[in-house]
Amino acid sequence: MNKKKIVCLGDSLTAGYGVSLDKRWSNLLDNELNIEVINSGISGDTTSGMLARFNEMVISHKPSYVIIMGGTNDIFFKIPQNIIISHILAMTRLAKHHDITAVIGIPTSFYTHNDHTNQSMFSDNESLSNCINTYQKKLKQFAEEDGQSSIDFNINMKPDFFLEDGLHPNEKGHECMATNANEGLKDLLSKKRN
Repeated sequence: MNKKKIVCLGDSLTAGYGVSLDKRWSNLLDNELNIEVINSGISGDTTSGMLARFNEMVISHKPSYVIIMGGTNDIFFKIPQNIIISHILAMTRLAKHHDITAVIGIPTSFYTHNDHTNQSMFSDNESLSNCINTYQKKLKQFAEEDGQSSIDFNINMKPDFFLEDGLHPNEKGHECMATNANEGLKDLLSKKRN
């Protein structure tokens, strides 16, 4: 029987923007589970980019599982949410075709700051925050209706678990995300694969 392996596919929330590589959630999960966890996150990537590199950065590793978390950059670029979810759907189907169990990652929220001295990289913080919240709900609904496993990375996340930009988790945030991933994977990992 092949050893279990997990690939984490995503954008900066997976790549670990702003924290050292050993502190990002995928590395913490690797240590916690004692299972090989490969980080295929690229900062700034969109779901169309993730889909385009799915063969090279997921299938080629022959994993047992892939955690797919993306969409935040798509929202920033005003890509319609039905298009974002269609890309994620396509990735789950590719995974299934290659006998890889897909797990949909629900991304973390964007916390706007009332402090006007904070230099945000986003021009309309409130709108972006609302769009991400709506997307989280739609993605959860899609996962449930499509019978896909999911991990809500936003559980127990707080504003002080993020860097100054309010979007990228800090070390505390990545610890919380690793805990959420560990909890979300328990049932799946306990099942035996043929």
